[in-house]
Amino acid sequence: MRLFPIGPRIVAIALAFAAGATQAQGLYSTAGPWLDEASTPFRLESEAGTYTIATMAYGACQRVCSTTVRKLMELHALAERRHVQLNFLVFGLDPSADKPSDWATFRAERHLPYANLQFLSGTPAATRRIADRLGIHYWRIDEHTMHDFRIVLLSPAGVVVRSINHFDDDVADLLP
Repeated sequence: MRLFPIGPRIVAIALAFAAGATQAQGLYSTAGPWLDEASTPFRLESEAGTYTIATMAYGACQRVCSTTVRKLMELHALAERRHVQLNFLVFGLDPSADKPSDWATFRAERHLPYANLQFLSGTPAATRRIADRLGIHYWRIDEHTMHDFRIVLLSPAGVVVRSINHFDDDVADLLP
């Protein structure tokens, strides 16, 4: 009996299928653990059933993350004006620096009282899994966490529907 080696194309097809299957499960099936800014365990599946805006930020970042938060608040105001119900999730990019208490300070300093906005802290492994699901690339340079600008709209099942990937993209494109 002769066995044929699996060719690179078959392996690529199998990997693409597996990645698609993982994405189809939605973000809410991504393993945590996650803590909100009050250090309370947060279950991603609690967001199921509603459209959700998700992104990642680094609390110490002064440029990209500040712009990301401004875009989120612009989107929040637009959704309120149009009577569109959205949840907002911001995942910390640096588990060593984005602790729940850091996010509580971040929220207070920026006057972000919105109940539908959650800042979440996770383990390094959970952070990497969420970044992969959201399509956000990040890396460390010395003491700094560098990352892409990306904000996504998740369906009520937690599947990425669309995204904005540049500072000057129109946030209205994220409304369901």
